[in-house]
Amino acid sequence: MKECVPLRRTALALALLSLSGSALAATCPAYNPSNKANKLYLVFPTAPIAYPSFGFSAGSVTNPAAAFSAADLPSYTGTTAALRGAVKHVVELDYCEFNVQVLDTTTLPPATFPRRNIVAVTTKSDIADGLFGLAQAVNTNDTTAVDYSYVWGKTYQDWTGGPGGALNGANSTLDRWANAIGGTAAHEAGHNYGLAHNTIVGPGEDTYKHHVMPAGGSLTAEDRAGYRRHFSDNEFSILAANLGLSLQTMWNWDLVNPNANPAHSLELRVLYPLATAPTIDWFYGGCNSPWITPTVTGPVGPSETFQGGTYYPYIVKWSTPNPNWATGSCVGLPGPPGQAPGGVLFHIGASFAGVNFNLSTLNPIVIKDITLRDSASNPLALNPRLHAFDAGTLDTINGNLNLGVFNVAGPAAVPLQLQNLEVRELPRVLALDQMVANGRIADFTGEPFEPWPNTTRTLVRESTLSPGKGISVPIAKLTQARHVYEVITADDCKRAQSDSFLNGPDTADCRPGTSIDLFPSTTVYFTANTVEPNATYWDPAKRAYVNGPLTSRTYYQLSGRRLDQNKNGVDDYVDARAQPQPAPQTQEK
Repeated sequence: MKECVPLRRTALALALLSLSGSALAATCPAYNPSNKANKLYLVFPTAPIAYPSFGFSAGSVTNPAAAFSAADLPSYTGTTAALRGAVKHVVELDYCEFNVQVLDTTTLPPATFPRRNIVAVTTKSDIADGLFGLAQAVNTNDTTAVDYSYVWGKTYQDWTGGPGGALNGANSTLDRWANAIGGTAAHEAGHNYGLAHNTIVGPGEDTYKHHVMPAGGSLTAEDRAGYRRHFSDNEFSILAANLGLSLQTMWNWDLVNPNANPAHSLELRVLYPLATAPTIDWFYGGCNSPWITPTVTGPVGPSETFQGGTYYPYIVKWSTPNPNWATGSCVGLPGPPGQAPGGVLFHIGASFAGVNFNLSTLNPIVIKDITLRDSASNPLALNPRLHAFDAGTLDTINGNLNLGVFNVAGPAAVPLQLQNLEVRELPRVLALDQMVANGRIADFTGEPFEPWPNTTRTLVRESTLSPGKGISVPIAKLTQARHVYEVITADDCKRAQSDSFLNGPDTADCRPGTSIDLFPSTTVYFTANTVEPNATYWDPAKRAYVNGPLTSRTYYQLSGRRLDQNKNGVDDYVDARAQPQPAPQTQEK
């Protein structure tokens, strides 16, 4: 069936930041970082403070933790406060999408939060060992709640701060110093969160020298100072499994106002399985949306039963005008900020946080219905239609993870067609602003990546769902191979490489174990069309209401999950491979 689209449809675009540019220019879109359960403390002492001791030489003594002062870095001409803030920002960008809040302090943090990763950032030097940082352990699976590590910032001064060095003269900028020291802080914290040294480069990735976890001897001074390193696909996937993500679901929609009158606000009535309102962690603010800063209120009524479960109704509302609406690359779209004119395509989106360290279950956001409102907040006569999606359910009988898709409208409504439901398994989080028509597979800083190989596929070409009906679509097998599966043995720990340029260790310990990614991947990205076959809608070209198919489009990103059905704290995939395998059978003659 031919789909009806508005007369004016411009490409949805985002001005992306280059990772090789200023690290200080990018910002983390996380909306409520205080909700994150894991706390990563960067301690910048103003004077030496007592600190746990885990050094292995006279130069690498970690107790006391030395002061952090720009006065110790002669080639750096800025202030201590500016460098401290820039180092923190680099680390924040690296850990932005995880269930990790980065905090800075000048003293050891209190035991307020049970999960603490503490990095002492100093301007002391350990040039004798060629050491930039030292972590307590490669803490495989992040089984230790409180970890410590140490950064020798002045090693950079002694190594490459002299004439012609990567941090001297014109090269001695705030950005480059932050890249160097902040990269080491992120690296050592990564060890304590369970990452070993890594040089794996996946399909479509940039050089491993741009990644956070290569051994120090692999990196030049320019590699460290000239680039804000980021986690690789493998590194990101392991951290997502060990720490969890700051999101559970991310939603974007292409919608059409089917009325002749402009819409001044939009409300989604959503169902959520908790009596506490879901938290918006990130919202779409590009030029294709009339509104920004959505809000959540509720519960707005008694609980409801949906698919055998109890859900609470909430209202997600968009009403704050977006000053970027219909500007820049979207200049062809009509309408002032805060208004979606009749017959016009527009876009909205939000990410919902659900900090859940175990990631064994996800809390679905079920879209019940949409209401467009006029300038007096009265409902308009016509509204877009959407299918509802759940967060996936495990079918242990058939061994599947199934995605539920529903037409949740009342019995008086018309059937809806589900068209072109596609899925991609992703190693990292796709930026919300890229969940658009013609969007790139890239993270929030603009760094491109690719779906895991052979995971992009069409699940449903077309299916018609009557009101109140749904379908269950298998999206993964519980037994399928993981994208990341790394066994760290005692021998591997003994062969630990260095984060120095002299081949010394940069961890005091290493714990054997198995690193694995989430099931079926870090995130799963769906796109689908909802078609109302015989809708009434305003045609701005004809300046009249017409009847015909009207299409809305859903972009939906879902966090992967831990599989631990026996609740022993070990992923089921690891458990299965630890079981003794039956001996091969021989046939008697």
